[in-house]
Amino acid sequence: MDDILVVGAGPAGLLAAWSARQRGATVRLVAVGIGATHVAPGWIRVWNGHVPGTSEVPGTSLERWIADHPAHPYALAGLDALHGGIAAFKEVCGQAGLNYVGDPAAGSNFRLPTALGAVQHAALAPESFVAGDLRQPGDMLIAGPAGWRDFYPRLCAENLSRQGYPAQGVTFDLPEMGALSRFDATPVGLARLFDRPEVRERVAARLKPRLDGAARVGLPAVIGYASGAEAWCDLQERLGVPVFEIPTLPPSVPGIRVFDAFKQALRRAGVNILLDMTATRGIVEDGRLTGVVIPTVSRAAVYRADKVILATGGLYGGGIASDHHGQMREVVLDLPVQAPGGLGDWFADQLISEQGHPVHYAGVRANHQLQPVDEAGNVLLENVRVAGRLLAGYNPVVEGSAEGVLLATAYCAAQCISYTCRGDRVTSRQGDKETSRQVDK
Repeated sequence: MDDILVVGAGPAGLLAAWSARQRGATVRLVAVGIGATHVAPGWIRVWNGHVPGTSEVPGTSLERWIADHPAHPYALAGLDALHGGIAAFKEVCGQAGLNYVGDPAAGSNFRLPTALGAVQHAALAPESFVAGDLRQPGDMLIAGPAGWRDFYPRLCAENLSRQGYPAQGVTFDLPEMGALSRFDATPVGLARLFDRPEVRERVAARLKPRLDGAARVGLPAVIGYASGAEAWCDLQERLGVPVFEIPTLPPSVPGIRVFDAFKQALRRAGVNILLDMTATRGIVEDGRLTGVVIPTVSRAAVYRADKVILATGGLYGGGIASDHHGQMREVVLDLPVQAPGGLGDWFADQLISEQGHPVHYAGVRANHQLQPVDEAGNVLLENVRVAGRLLAGYNPVVEGSAEGVLLATAYCAAQCISYTCRGDRVTSRQGDKETSRQVDK
């Protein structure tokens, strides 16, 4: 039996598994498949300072937000967990040569361009993104492979220019792109092309004469797959100006880099990762979850653990299911879901609403230990912790808090059921209770 079973392989599940393992626990991670990393842009959003329905502007403190919203996941996990989660994330990525920069504690966000030329706030970003910070002066050259349908440089540049960020869009020929796919090249396929020095040399040779005074060059986020940092540095050196990556359509190469970094770190740490494992129900005895049932071809397998972290995602991620009546349920343990009453209550009258859509606040209620609770606050399963998008009470679209909540609650969940190695014993702390047991060496 494992000390901790983590269900879910999105950012929250990956960080929770790694953080729990760092505290000495034996950890197993099971998941249906990869999580949101492969569709995420790659940057880390913590909070954009926007308070819907008020005149407040970006810059309002996160501490004030937490005080005014005691049921928000940031309030449940605490700011220390947010900073701890960010530090853990940066450590894992840094071990893989994937350096994230930024200082969330300073309350300042990068302003980074999207593929459509919109602007997103990010508290942390990969090093290869930050030259695109739109607070910096200077014209930009936005470039991409000719004929690639996932990125249109001129569209991106024109929309940026309309907002007061001077940019020019150009394309360049990339003959190898035609051999990548019968229909259309994928971001991963292009990234592997940029791993090749001769491709980068030819791209730089075609772009350098077209700089025309541009202070920096933006390219789709496909600058290298196996050697992203090396490819990015090499391309900058060849062009003689800073280069920045811009997220494209999924699959996200920056997100895949993050997933690979965590997968390598977890395997080095001895965490058993099992994908293609669909947990269908739990085994509950005396208010504790003692095992999770996963059907296989021949029989149902039961994975047992002393404690469980549930990080299966929200309504869009598969952790919550809904029916045509608008009823929602949590799919593994059948935990009650805090949700709008029916389909008619899910959405605001306008598609683009400042307040956000009520359905985005749906999730499982939890206490400050991140244990699942009912509407009255009663703990439902004392050895279970809920992390990530499965939690109720926040809207990442409106708040710009998506990755921040995932990291904070994952770190907090691992802390709340942490294990610490002391010689030949492992000590487990849960709230104010501490237990100790012998371990095999």
